[in-house]
Amino acid sequence: MIRIYASKLSGEVVEQHEAAGCTLDAWLSANVSSYKRMDSPPISVHLNGGLLSVDDWSRVVIADGDTLDIYPEPKNDTFNLLFNPAFHSKIGIMQFFMPETPKQQDNNKKGAELDTVSARGNQVKTNSVIREIAGRRKVYPDYLLPLRRYFAGPTEQWAEMLLCIGKGKFDIPASRVLVGDTPMISLGSDAQFTIYQPGADLSAEPAAIWWHSAPEVGSSSTGTAGLELKATFGVSPIPTASAYIFSGDLITIPSGAGQFPTGWSAGMIVRIEAEEPYTVGSADGRDYLEGSLAWLAPFAGMVLEIAGDAIGTYVIDEFTPGVDGAPDRLTLNYLNGSPVAGLPLGPASLSIGYAGLRYRLTAASASAISVERITDTGGVDPSIWSGFNSFSSTSAQIALDGSTQEGNWCGPFACCPQGEKATQLEWDVMFSNGLFIMNKYGNAAAYSVGVELQYRDIDTAGAWTSIRKTYTAGTLDQIGYTDRITLPYPMRAEVRMRRIGAKSGDTNVSDDVEWYGLRANLPIKKAYEGVTVMAVRVRGGNRISSKSEQLISVEATRVLPVRSGNGTWDVESPTRDIVPFIAHVARSIGYTDDDLDMPELERLGAVWAARGDYFDFIADSSRTVKQVLSDAMAAGFADLTIDRGRIRPVRDEPRATFEQGYSPQNMTDELTRQFKARKPDDFDGVDVEYTDGITWQKETVKCRLPGDIGRRVEKVKVEGVTDRTRAWRIGMRQRMIQKYRRWGYRFSTELDALNSRYLSYVPLQDDVPGYGQSAIMLSYDSGIIESSEPLDWSAGGTHVVGIRRPDGTLSGPYAATRIDDYRLSITGLDFEPDTSWSIEPPHLLFGPVNRWSYPALITSISPSGDGASVEAVNYHPAVYAYDDAIPPADA
Repeated sequence: MIRIYASKLSGEVVEQHEAAGCTLDAWLSANVSSYKRMDSPPISVHLNGGLLSVDDWSRVVIADGDTLDIYPEPKNDTFNLLFNPAFHSKIGIMQFFMPETPKQQDNNKKGAELDTVSARGNQVKTNSVIREIAGRRKVYPDYLLPLRRYFAGPTEQWAEMLLCIGKGKFDIPASRVLVGDTPMISLGSDAQFTIYQPGADLSAEPAAIWWHSAPEVGSSSTGTAGLELKATFGVSPIPTASAYIFSGDLITIPSGAGQFPTGWSAGMIVRIEAEEPYTVGSADGRDYLEGSLAWLAPFAGMVLEIAGDAIGTYVIDEFTPGVDGAPDRLTLNYLNGSPVAGLPLGPASLSIGYAGLRYRLTAASASAISVERITDTGGVDPSIWSGFNSFSSTSAQIALDGSTQEGNWCGPFACCPQGEKATQLEWDVMFSNGLFIMNKYGNAAAYSVGVELQYRDIDTAGAWTSIRKTYTAGTLDQIGYTDRITLPYPMRAEVRMRRIGAKSGDTNVSDDVEWYGLRANLPIKKAYEGVTVMAVRVRGGNRISSKSEQLISVEATRVLPVRSGNGTWDVESPTRDIVPFIAHVARSIGYTDDDLDMPELERLGAVWAARGDYFDFIADSSRTVKQVLSDAMAAGFADLTIDRGRIRPVRDEPRATFEQGYSPQNMTDELTRQFKARKPDDFDGVDVEYTDGITWQKETVKCRLPGDIGRRVEKVKVEGVTDRTRAWRIGMRQRMIQKYRRWGYRFSTELDALNSRYLSYVPLQDDVPGYGQSAIMLSYDSGIIESSEPLDWSAGGTHVVGIRRPDGTLSGPYAATRIDDYRLSITGLDFEPDTSWSIEPPHLLFGPVNRWSYPALITSISPSGDGASVEAVNYHPAVYAYDDAIPPADA
């Protein structure tokens, strides 16, 4: 037995297959068409609990009772697809890996290989995240249903598939739907597609039909495209035996008494009439049977057939087990419910069992068979049947039921998983070497081959229904045929197939026929809410090579509500803008506009749109909302923050106006400055990895300043940026940060720091001589300011003063004119200072014009008790020097 697991971390078996008498290498070759031998495969295999080395995959034969556990290795996501349960939980893996058509064997003349369809969607993503797309991206849609391949004509194979593009709506130009790198519209009638919006009715869409492929039918370990259908031969329906020994579920023929026919095998149905002695009696106008009846496991209502001295079909009225040596007793009714009366009384030799007296072979050899009992309705007896009494018989009659008199069938195989019911069957046969007889002129002439398919309800094991087909052609080319039937009622059918007539031994004839595929039409929903669906139909032919891996892809632009001029989201439009996607993600977790800093989002949205900063991104794995929002904002030089309970983007951008000011007047401990000196191992370059919006491949752009040689570079990966210029700008921003943000600051305040935000632009001061100084404004009169501290003008040149408003923000700085050591004058103050001490008076930040403060950006505010500790970095305008530049050609 082979058990396949979803991952090493999961204890759940996602698939299970019976296998014995072959190696693992042969099994994989037969059942997974994309399997390739490799030294370091992306799966690990354990045989009966022990690791099986790769070398032993082709040497160790799987024996009966062996268990092979297969686990995908996390080192390789590609092969994980092979052993990933399909989109619907009951679809097996193998049906998605249709066999490659083998080349025709070398003959004097060769025909063309059938152009099988190899176009397919990207992945089967079971229990995985449905992709969310922002902006414009190239995507390989995922299977919603198994791909269906069928033959519309002998040399014309088509593939139909239903694919999920992603959540929501999309704008998809017809020219950007591709097969490989070829626009599908350029294939003309050889390919068609239809896009369905979320929730659309797919009742009329053929690709929306779930065709479940039976994994047992297809390529074999011998290299054939399908299961070879061999010549029919007869199987004798009756054993050549003069005696039988019955014991439980085993029936044997004594040595020298004959044998069971060659060709009897498990699954065949036999009728067994084996008489034993009983007594027929009568009481109160009703006949009864007495004897050893416990083996029958009888019960009231059981429908019986009796053969022998009292032939007929009856229903058990009552069963009375024997007590204290008394025999068991059965009272019977006719099928119409009336009591049975009038049977010949006295000793009788009877064969008793479920109506039909049918049993299914579970094993067979020349000298013995084992059986399981079949009920009157055709199913296997669900009760615990212990088997026949132990006895010998020279009169027993055992014969094949009419439904299993022919042997050498391929199958039977269940057409669909346990618990499912099919309404239609579809099957393919293929002539890999063509179908022809070579005439005396060396030309291929017509030749015919007959095939028979039979099906029946696996739950009732009734009579087989036969369909016979004759295929005639005169071609050296590979050809295939697809046929379909509608079942009389929904059933879980078992299906088998055979060839009619022996294969020709004439070397001028090519008539090999293979069972190439078996599919069952199963019920499936006809609408997919919340996702855009694409139905695709592609024909194999000269326009699409069957030798290459073709992938169906689309370039899709997300359709989202965009904000109108009146502040609502009532217009849906294809958009690559950052703000609509941020709002969409927020809404997806229940947020409203009240949970977003909409004024700041609208301001930045205008900035991003004007610069052409977009977010083109695919979220197709488990990611947090925070991660997605952070990536979206980073595409526009912004960071995600939560400001007073609202989502707020903060863009690192050039600043001109200070916010709050911090000086010794409102610091609770002194300002600490730390400079990061340049070292030989500093970065001297940045490499940015991004997905290019033209090639849709991972690309790297080099970001260098003049003099950089790239000896040690920082590698940066950006999400959602698909433009080389913008990726380069992001890298150059990082390179400028490396060079110019080398000062770090730390200080503490009381509650003043809570007025600032992340990346607030602030002036900082300390008491270092030659730089700025701080003081309290004692009075203000018509532009004349009185300071609490003597003002130091010794540096010479222009001096300035910044003044702290009551809300903590900074006014100025203003050019200052000296009056005396404690007074200066300014013009144009934009607020009226309050020096009454009813509130804290304004603070003064004074000093030389070029070093009166340390311009800084707040990076961290950590409240603690009634204060807060703050961290900041220096602000330098050179950081933004390349924000609008164009990269050099060699970047």
